[in-house]
Amino acid sequence: MDEADVDDAVADSHSFAASEQQGFRHATLNPLFTPQPDPASRSKRISPADLITLKNRFPHLEDFTDDFLMDRTTDELLRIESTSLKIRDAERSRDVEDRLHANKSALGTKLTIIPEGQDNRWTILHRARFLGGAACSAQVLWSTARAVNGINGHPPLSNYDLTAVGLGGFITAKGWLELGNPASTKISLKLFNINNCSARASSSRASSSSGEMADVSDLGEFKLALRALRTAAQFVCPWNMSYLALEGFLIQTEYCAAELAGDSRPAATLTQFVDFILQTNADRWRDSLGFLSTGELAAYWSSFHGARPKHKAAAAPKALFKPPVAKKAEKRPRFPFVDVCHNWNAGRCNKAAGTCLTSRGTALRHVCDWRDPANPATVCGQNHTRLQNH
Repeated sequence: MDEADVDDAVADSHSFAASEQQGFRHATLNPLFTPQPDPASRSKRISPADLITLKNRFPHLEDFTDDFLMDRTTDELLRIESTSLKIRDAERSRDVEDRLHANKSALGTKLTIIPEGQDNRWTILHRARFLGGAACSAQVLWSTARAVNGINGHPPLSNYDLTAVGLGGFITAKGWLELGNPASTKISLKLFNINNCSARASSSRASSSSGEMADVSDLGEFKLALRALRTAAQFVCPWNMSYLALEGFLIQTEYCAAELAGDSRPAATLTQFVDFILQTNADRWRDSLGFLSTGELAAYWSSFHGARPKHKAAAAPKALFKPPVAKKAEKRPRFPFVDVCHNWNAGRCNKAAGTCLTSRGTALRHVCDWRDPANPATVCGQNHTRLQNH
């Protein structure tokens, strides 16, 4: 209710009270007026039909029981309504943090009485479905749901209105079946991949086993399947925050981009991790343990990714071996013959001087055979070897 509605309601309240008081005053001034019995002596001052009309006109009266209201006069009811409006108008002027703190403090004393009724999850919905969201911790909500619903939860359905949120036809029949059972360890992200909802994938054989379904191929497809899983879970089990915790971890880490920088198939790796977490939470539900929070998922990811085999980047292909091209042998320059022993200069001749002969019987001298490139016709001729002095 906005400020204009508050002012209108207060004005109506004062108008009704003034009219009633004015009428009573005129009646007492009339000499023919006969006093009536005190209204307080009556057990019920307002009829049930009138009370319904007043409640429809002044919604704040809904805070009181029918027995209390039916024992009040019309003037009292209108004053109650007027006072309630003033109090709530004063609350709106308070600081936001103070209002929130006051509302939290009042939770322990404000109990909502839920009347008995019928609910079939479809055409008849009990008013308890529309209470305010639970303000306790997510783990307490999970544990309470485990105690109330048991291991297998409620019978699974598939007629939830996901079309209203733009995800109609994204979930397989097998996905609805496994999502309805919090203890199911057969749940997989592939069951929420739109590519598995085609005519071929929706056959009876594909619907009976997730192993027959197509894998999540790229990161965009993975994000869409994860969104479909989280949204469907909000319809099936709104008390289950484990899917929000999983999505929150992946968003905070930018879908583990740092660790998967060198991964050629990041979507497949993330799908395996999501399936692992879904099955782990199902086991924890069976054991009456809390679900894995966003903080705990960081440690699980480190363990999961650290245990995976690392594939090194493929090395560049080696160039094909090509045999070296044979170079033409360079012709050595031919020097004029000199009677010098070349083996002695190389340290390979053990003959005594004067006994060293060529094959034709020419005597060879044991002197240095080094040649000057500018004058190759002559040798050094000194009494030393070329290797030692040149």
